[in-house]
Amino acid sequence: MSKTAIRAQRFMMGTLLIIAMLLVNTGYDWGKYIVYFIIFMLYLSAFTGFCPSDAVFEKLFGKRRD
Repeated sequence: MSKTAIRAQRFMMGTLLIIAMLLVNTGYDWGKYIVYFIIFMLYLSAFTGFCPSDAVFEKLFGKRRD
């Protein structure tokens, strides 16, 4: 993954976590499901070596050319 794709992915993950925490703290309990989804995707990536967001961001920003 290119450095730009990694940075964009991390920005997206941080933004989703902020949104989830704001939802939970304002009384919308379903915001916790966003957190659960992110946790699930992190474990999926760790165990299988595949993360769907990696594939999406590689298509958007291009693969790393080392």
